[in-house]
Amino acid sequence: MHDVIVVGARCAGASTAMLLARQGYKVLMIDQTEFPSDVRLSTHLLWHAGADLLHKWGLLDAVRDSNCPPLTDLSLDLGETVLHGHPPGTQVGAAFAPKRIVLDQILLNAAVAAGVEFRQKVSFEGTLKDGARVVGIRAKNADGSNWTALARVVVGADGRTSRVARAVQSPTCNETSKEQGTHNTYSYFSGVAVKGVEFFSRSERMAYAWQTNDGQVVVGILQPGREGKVSRDDVPTHFFEQLDAMAPDLAARVRAGQREEDWITGAIPSFCRKPVGPGWALVGDAGLTMDPITAAGITVALRDAESLTQALHEGLSGQRRMDEALAGFEARRDAVSLPLHQFAQQMAQLAPPTQEVMQLFGALAGNQVETDRYFGVFAQTVSPADFFDPAHLQKLLTA
Repeated sequence: MHDVIVVGARCAGASTAMLLARQGYKVLMIDQTEFPSDVRLSTHLLWHAGADLLHKWGLLDAVRDSNCPPLTDLSLDLGETVLHGHPPGTQVGAAFAPKRIVLDQILLNAAVAAGVEFRQKVSFEGTLKDGARVVGIRAKNADGSNWTALARVVVGADGRTSRVARAVQSPTCNETSKEQGTHNTYSYFSGVAVKGVEFFSRSERMAYAWQTNDGQVVVGILQPGREGKVSRDDVPTHFFEQLDAMAPDLAARVRAGQREEDWITGAIPSFCRKPVGPGWALVGDAGLTMDPITAAGITVALRDAESLTQALHEGLSGQRRMDEALAGFEARRDAVSLPLHQFAQQMAQLAPPTQEVMQLFGALAGNQVETDRYFGVFAQTVSPADFFDPAHLQKLLTA
C-alpha cells in the first residue's frame, strides 16, 4: 500500500512526488518513457513565480549549473511602442528557460533523492476501484507483464492526453480546438544576441526569443491555428518571411547565428478538466492545458503541484477528510490558474488590437509601475483578474 501513486514523471508529476516524499509519505511514480527524455513542443520558459518555487525547493542552483542563464529583462515590441519592465513581487528576480530534458531530469532526480520509488517504461492501464473510489492502478511493464498497486490517492500527471483523466471520466470545460489557438514554429540557434525575454506583437502574429542552455537561443513565431500548417519543406522560408515582417532586427540577429536543431512546429487544444474526485487528482497538463502564447504552462504546473501536495498532506495526515482537502485544491487551482488559462485563450485569438487595447498600451508606455505589473501577469506574480479589473483599467487610463 502506497500513500500516493503518481502517473507521469515530468514537471508536475515529479514535483508532486518529490514534495510528498520530503514529508515522509510513501510514493510510487511511474512513466511510460525512459529518462532522460525531452519534450518536443515546449516554450521552456519558467517564469519568475516558477523560479521562486525552484529556489524554495532548493533546485534553482541545479538549473543555473546546467548553463542556463537568468533572464532579468523583459520587453514587448508593439511596433511604434516598446515596453520594458521587471515584474514585481518576485524573490529571485528572473525567469529561466531550461530545456525540458534538463528541467524534467532535475525534478526527477530530486524526487528519487527524496525517496520516491520510480518505475520507468511502465504504462498505466487503468484504475482499481472500491465502489466509486479509486484505490490503485493497473499497469504494464515494457516486457508485457501486468501488475497492480494500491494507494490512498492516485494522481494523474500524464499530460494533456491523460489516460488517468479518461479512466476516471473527468469532465472537461473551457475547451478550444487547435484551430482556435496558436500554431507555434521554433528552433534553437547559437550565436544570436538577445536581451532577456523578447516579445514582438503584431496583428495576428507574434515572435519571441530567449536564451536556453549552453548559449543557445529559442526563437519562434506564433500565428493563428486557423491558418493551418505549412509544409515541412517550406518551414524555413515561411519562418524568416514572418520574422522579417514582424521583427527585422531580430531576423538579422538570427541569420547571423547558426541553427542547431530541427524545426519544431505544432498546435494544441486548450482545456480545463475537473481536477479531483474520490481517490484521484489531476495536476499539470492533465488537469489544465494552456495555449503556449503566454508560456505559462510549466510555472502553472509547479505551483499547482505544490498546492495539490498541501491538500494531500492535509488528507493523508488526518487534518481534514481527503475529499474535503482535495476540494480545497480544486478551489485554489480555479482561483489562480483558471484566470491565466482564460487570459491565454483570449491572447491566442491573435485578434487585431481594439481601440481600448491601443489606449491601454499607450497608458502603459508612460507608467513604469503599471508596465512592470503588466509583465507580472505573465510572470505570474500579478493576477490577471486584478490587473484587468475594469476599475483598475479605468484608473490607469484616466491617469
